Amino acid sequence: MNVFKRIFVKVLLFLLVVVLAGGGAVGWRAYRQSTPEYAIEKYLSLLIDNSSEKAYGLLDQSEDVSMTSAEYAEALKEKKYSLYSGYKVDEVEKRRDNEGNEYTDYHVEFVNAGEEVQLEEDFTVKKQPEPLMGIFDQWKVLSGHCMVKNFLLTVPTGAEVYLDGARAEASWITRDNILPSFDCYRIPSLLPGKISLVIRHPAFESVNATLDALEGSADYSAQMPMKKSAQDECKETAIKALKQLYSGSAVEKMDELETLFADCLETAEDFVKKQGEDFNREDATFKSAGISDFAVQFGDPVFTEEANGAITTEMTLNYHYVVREDVTVDTEEVLEDGTPVQETKAQSDSGDNTAKFVMSFHDAAWHIASMEIPVIPE
Repeated sequence: MNVFKRIFVKVLLFLLVVVLAGGGAVGWRAYRQSTPEYAIEKYLSLLIDNSSEKAYGLLDQSEDVSMTSAEYAEALKEKKYSLYSGYKVDEVEKRRDNEGNEYTDYHVEFVNAGEEVQLEEDFTVKKQPEPLMGIFDQWKVLSGHCMVKNFLLTVPTGAEVYLDGARAEASWITRDNILPSFDCYRIPSLLPGKISLVIRHPAFESVNATLDALEGSADYSAQMPMKKSAQDECKETAIKALKQLYSGSAVEKMDELETLFADCLETAEDFVKKQGEDFNREDATFKSAGISDFAVQFGDPVFTEEANGAITTEMTLNYHYVVREDVTVDTEEVLEDGTPVQETKAQSDSGDNTAKFVMSFHDAAWHIASMEIPVIPE
């Protein structure tokens, strides 16, 4: 009974509006325009006619990225709807959300003059909260179809990403089929066209570029060279490591290696043992070892499968060394019992050496992942 009453009241109101509007034609037109079918048909016609100003008036932006009329016109220009001759509309679903909002979803095929399908897109029409003239429903098209959906942007892990000056959401990062050393942003929606992009990373040079959202994806993992400051940090870490290895070798001390060599401790301990045997020979007393004149070369970054997201680079470190020791030698003199007289002489041995490191960036710092260092003197 309540349903019947509502229908009856609606019909009476409709008839009242028809009378007040001055005739049946006006009322009938208002009634016909109160359907979702009319809204989608009208909107699609305006898209093909390239009437962006009129189409903008039929747009609902309550659930998608809000666009100005200028941005909307540019979006339609990029989408190129005006190139098509017509369209075919199929209703997919009528639905209502938990808040009571009503929607109708459509699948649209845009065709050329030969009726060949050139583009397929989905549109959604939403019922507006305020009825027209207090009785007629109003429907508008959600703006989501103007946007590029699920744009993929790949950057080195730990990078900060800014789109048109706004920080990209961490929740957009997807790990599906992505190495831990990459961050892949699945950006929900972007305005078509050119978008400013800034990428900042503690180890790599910043990127200031322009994204073309219609390309669907962009990969900056191989386009960011190491910062000079990162190279300097790697160099300083390697030099510090060498000095610790040589000083540890002189006294054959291994209990302080773990801080710098946690990722390659066994290699470091093996070097200290071998270098210590050379420094502490029976025929000489070790005094000191000095290294200087450092020169470095870096390889390209390598994005690893390590769970910690490590990004590695090979580093070659050339340096000059000087080893000083006291050597006991026989003189031409002999004692009365025929024993040769010996004396101790200071002796230096110098040369050039090359150490190879694999430096690993993870947990916001550089680490020594592996190394290869020949014992000195050669």
